[in-house]
Amino acid sequence: MQTDALKQILALARAGATSRAWEAFKASGLDRADADASALTLKGRLLKDQARHAPAHLRPALFALAGEAYEHAARPGAETYPLINAAAMALHAGERERSVELAGKVLHLIESGQEKGETPYWGEATRAEALLLLNRIEDARSSLAYAVSLAPQAWEDHAATLRQFDLILSELGEEDSWLDSFRPAPAMHFNGILGIAADDKAASNAIAAEVRAIAPGFAYGALAAGADIIAAEAAVLVGAELHVVLPSDPHDFRKTSVEPLGEDWPQRFDSLLEIADTLIICDKAESTSAAGVALAELHAMGLALERASQLQAQAVALRIEPADRPVLGDPWLQSGMPTRHVAVLANTKSVVPQLPAGELKFDIATDDTAVTSFGSLEDCVQALRKSGSVRMAIDCRLGETVHVKALLPHSAYGMVAASRSAALGLLASGLASRIETIGEMAFPEGPVELCLAKLSEPPG
Repeated sequence: MQTDALKQILALARAGATSRAWEAFKASGLDRADADASALTLKGRLLKDQARHAPAHLRPALFALAGEAYEHAARPGAETYPLINAAAMALHAGERERSVELAGKVLHLIESGQEKGETPYWGEATRAEALLLLNRIEDARSSLAYAVSLAPQAWEDHAATLRQFDLILSELGEEDSWLDSFRPAPAMHFNGILGIAADDKAASNAIAAEVRAIAPGFAYGALAAGADIIAAEAAVLVGAELHVVLPSDPHDFRKTSVEPLGEDWPQRFDSLLEIADTLIICDKAESTSAAGVALAELHAMGLALERASQLQAQAVALRIEPADRPVLGDPWLQSGMPTRHVAVLANTKSVVPQLPAGELKFDIATDDTAVTSFGSLEDCVQALRKSGSVRMAIDCRLGETVHVKALLPHSAYGMVAASRSAALGLLASGLASRIETIGEMAFPEGPVELCLAKLSEPPG
């Protein structure tokens, strides 16, 4: 039974649900298990995750507690996993000599053949980390390259190592740009104008060239006729996973945003939809609206940023617009992530359909106060910060049904309860530093995925 609990909590931690994992760990009584190496190792992992997200003045103490748990877990045997983590935690807690001592033990265990690691990748990655903690940076770099060659597609494992190396190099005051060569291909969000002729070779070539330059591993966006479809096709050609995010049912979106632009686009839309790795429909509305398109774009941007964070990759936005079109309203500008532009000419013969405006509302609830609605996420977050409330919730909607009060009881750990779409919108707009998915809530209109969002610190 305890083994099942450990697996479930570890799954939460790996999914980034740090707060929920710690709460489940305590509720199961595992925080009091002082003779169980597996429980102590997980305790160290959870405390380490808390330390990474804590304010700077609290981190050394949390890292020290994590190190204690890892060291205690390592005592029964010669396992290098808890020992190397204890070494790293000692460094972050300000105990450099202890860190070097423990890292030396790890290196001896590996190089003497006493401990090979859980997998060939982890064995060599642990060796690389020990070398890094010993400040043998060039040796660590070579060792990490070999580790990655042993499991080139193990992106999640690589991400855990890169996250650890980032922290260590920062603590050592060493330059970390060399880690970029080990990161997976970028996560790209794409969007642009509809009014491109299907046979516009210049536009297609320019878009394809920019996508090749980005070389994304993951591409997120809609499939409107024109720039979207061309960018998605180019992403597939370079081997990227295609994740389609539509504002409405594919049949209606095809009818409103693909078919009116010319007879060549629908077949290309269908082909991409068929090979897409995932399809997300943001709203159950019968017709596509401009507000729905805005919601879907926020959702797709948030997914790209979330994926990049999970894999320690770069996130990039591709914007395909006429050169003279301003981009000041792009939420991505607030994310701090890079944007690449392709200047194209709109087809003067193309008649771009006018979608119904619709209305995208953002709702907040704090403690027992009434629900307040806003037209922008920025205004919502300002109101939440001013409220000073312990419990806060945020939601976004296109219809009349208000759900935000039902989300409020799930606010915890100094984080805001949010629907998945609202949380991704906060992430896309740079208003949340991280989000954690914690489950689903059932409503008559269907289930709503629930998240916790850590609001970003206000500027200044």
